[in-house]
Amino acid sequence: MKHSIFFSLLIFVATISYAQPEDHPHYEKHYTSSVEVIETDEVKIEIIRPHSQESHTQFNAKIYNKTDDYILIKKHEVVFQSSENGYGEKRPPEGTIFIEPNGDISRAFKVSGGPGYKVEEITVALGGFSRAPATGKTVGAGEFKMKPDKNSVMMGPFAVTLKKWRFNSKEITADFKIRYRGEALGLVNESKIKIRREDGGVLDNSDAKTSPFIIAPMKTRTAGVIRRFAKGEIGKNESVYVVMTEALSEAQGTTFDVPGFSLKYDPDKTKKENK
Repeated sequence: MKHSIFFSLLIFVATISYAQPEDHPHYEKHYTSSVEVIETDEVKIEIIRPHSQESHTQFNAKIYNKTDDYILIKKHEVVFQSSENGYGEKRPPEGTIFIEPNGDISRAFKVSGGPGYKVEEITVALGGFSRAPATGKTVGAGEFKMKPDKNSVMMGPFAVTLKKWRFNSKEITADFKIRYRGEALGLVNESKIKIRREDGGVLDNSDAKTSPFIIAPMKTRTAGVIRRFAKGEIGKNESVYVVMTEALSEAQGTTFDVPGFSLKYDPDKTKKENK
């Protein structure tokens, strides 16, 4: 009997502690969106679990890219607005989201700060969307001699730095740190990095990634070069050159409009989510 009373008490205490009171900072106010799915010619967006706590508002989004191009989203151009509690206009921290051609992602859009976020209604303006071609325009030109006589070269808006390398008559391996200093979208295609012999013959970067990768403005990625040489393909004292002229490109984005939506307090959903 004592054990039964003890366990009943435990369940009661756990239930009380689990259900947050309305004045608790972590109590969540949940909303119903005016639209659950937003769709344009370029994207499809599913709005998931919009809610506020005392110090933030957040919704999750599943975003589908319907195009053969890249989709870019500047998160800081998404605007939350309410006239209640001095809420005003809020924006997420600065950052850019990239979606591969015909790909999809799930991301949270969150604004935060002081108290006063648990309001009744919020409007959300979806700004910052653009579309950039998957095949960019090649920019700049440059190469690295092996053995290197320099370890850093500017190639258009790309700063390319040789971080580590190994070269002999059997193989070449090298890692390059590539920083994109432009304002659009940097594209790097490892499969277009070439190895040029002194006699002008051109060899492929044999273990390269087949798909290009993207670099946001002022961000850095690493590209690799690997090539194993057949016997006699490279002379003992011969130099080779790693050529990146066709591997680096830049794609300019074109903005497009995405409709916004509104959020309205849903007491039933709020009660369910705070149990």
